[in-house]
Amino acid sequence: MTYPIRHLFLSLMIFPALLVSAVAHSAPNRIITVGGPVTEIVYALGAGDRIIATDTTSKYPEQQENLPKVGYMRQLSAEGLLALQPDQIIALEGSGPAPVLDTLKDAGIAVTFIPELNSPEAIHTGVLAIAGILGTEENGQVLGHSVKEKLEVLQQQAQKRENPPLVLFLLSTGQGSPMTAGRGTAIDTIIQYSGARNAATDLQGFKPMASEYILAHAPDYLLLPSRTLEQAGGLEALKKDPLLGKLKAVQENRVLSLDGTLLLGLGPRTPEAIATISDQIFPNNR
Repeated sequence: MTYPIRHLFLSLMIFPALLVSAVAHSAPNRIITVGGPVTEIVYALGAGDRIIATDTTSKYPEQQENLPKVGYMRQLSAEGLLALQPDQIIALEGSGPAPVLDTLKDAGIAVTFIPELNSPEAIHTGVLAIAGILGTEENGQVLGHSVKEKLEVLQQQAQKRENPPLVLFLLSTGQGSPMTAGRGTAIDTIIQYSGARNAATDLQGFKPMASEYILAHAPDYLLLPSRTLEQAGGLEALKKDPLLGKLKAVQENRVLSLDGTLLLGLGPRTPEAIATISDQIFPNNR
């Protein structure tokens, strides 16, 4: 059977375009994740084997510990990233500097930013967005629905609490003004969904606090990342602190701590983190 020359010519013209399109839309195989929550989500979606490097804020799961680190999420280096030859970078919003990531885009590397995961809606949206990049949409739907459903249950439980206690989060202690988390942060969401109230709800984002502010708000509980509490020397050391030692919450051992990777960004483990805090505040009363 003869094949018309005109049809052959058209096929040769069209096939490369289709091939390029297929390659452009294929799932990435060499991924660099920037931002702890992003790394966790990629692993939770079953695509951890495609990650070739992460940033230093990525500390979970254990499998990622053996991967190369590209530095702190806001202090990335173009040379270091390019040397790893990624085909996709998935970064939490705020990663950078921007010129570094622009350099990677100019080099033909796909760079996708995931909005800050600071609310249940943001988690769901983030999971679906990452699943879309990975080509694991079905897993994304399952994971997103699971997290959303667990959070809805926790929210219903939280709304039933009467006289919710005040919880003040401290990112750091010691020298300088302690840093807290107000509205629009993952910490604020975690505190609310645990059935408590954020003592710094009159602030927006992360803010340093004066000693007068801390004493005036008199929190019922103090919440710190586990590493911060450890660096401070533990609860007994806090009791001797000239500022925090004056708080009734510290004097009466009402100090909560949780892994910082669970506190500073929402993700697949957020429901468990909230439940852990809630159990400490409301033991045997869930």
